[in-house]
This record gives sequence, C-alpha cells and structure tokens, in this order.
Amino acid sequence: MKEFSLEEVAQHSTPNDLWIIVDNKVYNMTSYYNKHPGGKAMLRQAGKDASSAIRSVPAHGLPWTFIQKTLQEHIIGTLKK
Repeated sequence: MKEFSLEEVAQHSTPNDLWIIVDNKVYNMTSYYNKHPGGKAMLRQAGKDASSAIRSVPAHGLPWTFIQKTLQEHIIGTLKK
C-alpha cells in the first residue's frame, strides 16, 4: 500500500480533491463528499487527521462498522511515520 506524508495529504483539501487520515490510513473521500449526510462539515477535516473528529461527532452514532465500511471503500494508503 502506498505511503503518504502529512504534507502530501494536506494538499488534498477541497471538495473536488478531498483526502482524510483516520487511524494512520489515508482515504480519498472526494467521491463520497456529496453523499456525506453532514454536507460541508466533512470539508473541515479535509487534508487532515480526522481520527478524533470522526469519533466525536454525535451524528456519527451510526454503528462504527458502517463508518469503517465506508472508509474501506476509499482507502488509498497509509500515513508515513
């Protein structure tokens, strides 16, 4: 799996090019952005580590397995250590 630096991920922070980091894995969420029930809220985490944010949002009271499944569909790599 490809590795990305924080700097590389940070370059992908727009609605048309949206990557996030969750638990040291990198996800290209561009195609999911318009489907996200929270709308533009997702953009606040674009290009960043969203690990804490994704767990702290009350609306994410969905089963964690649903969120994990959605993330797995968009994984592109891991974060360089």
